Amino acid sequence: MRARPVDHSRRQWLRAAPGLGLSLTGASLLSGCASAPELAAGAAERGAVVPFSQLPANGAPPVGWAPYIIRRDLPKTSYAVERRDGRSVLHANADCARSGLHCPVHIDPAATPWLRWQWRVDALHEDATVGNDDAEDTPVRLVVAFAGDVSRLPLRDRIFFEQVELFTGNKLPFATLTYVWDGQLPVGRVVPYARTPRIQYQVVESGPARLGQWLAYERNVVEDFTRVFGQAPPGHISSVGVLTDSDDLKNQVEAWYGDIGLFAGPQQAG
Repeated sequence: MRARPVDHSRRQWLRAAPGLGLSLTGASLLSGCASAPELAAGAAERGAVVPFSQLPANGAPPVGWAPYIIRRDLPKTSYAVERRDGRSVLHANADCARSGLHCPVHIDPAATPWLRWQWRVDALHEDATVGNDDAEDTPVRLVVAFAGDVSRLPLRDRIFFEQVELFTGNKLPFATLTYVWDGQLPVGRVVPYARTPRIQYQVVESGPARLGQWLAYERNVVEDFTRVFGQAPPGHISSVGVLTDSDDLKNQVEAWYGDIGLFAGPQQAG
């Protein structure tokens, strides 16, 4: 008779880790053709995100990127490097699925604070929004994880982090910025995750108006971090990730991601 409450608690905690810059443990989760030791060594030294445009469009997951699995009881989003519009890009296909990819890095945000990326979405579920736990699907999201001293966080956050690691095997980073395309919320809205303010969503695209085209973005992550968390980043950027999911609203969504990078200065006009 006690099994049901335990199972319910586990499901709640599994839902509490919605693919937001998780730091994975276990070399078996590393993807691509490179060996686990090679990727592990590269993670400690890599000062740049592995660009999709420099990978072969062979329909395989990108080398240098690792999967992160949030709910092992759910289908996994498919990620593959494919050719589109004359270049290699990452194709994501989520059929009632939820999982992501991340590229482990060690990047100083003070030296390279300008995050630039591209993505494309052709269809959007209008009810998908990070403002509702029951409809928290995103056709695209870009996740930036920051290192820091977790032991200095408030007790509530530390307990949450420990529970996520216990039930999922994943360690949450000190803080996470997540840039999303939302079906409802306006551009500029910042939404803290319900179970911990160490995870923050920032809406950079909203609604269907710009579907069916490549969109480019540029954000100063130091400014965003300072505004959202009330302090400058205390440590390095530990990973950059992507996530396309559709498990809450039980639909299918496709998206394409172009190169993602961090740079010392903003894009020059023209």
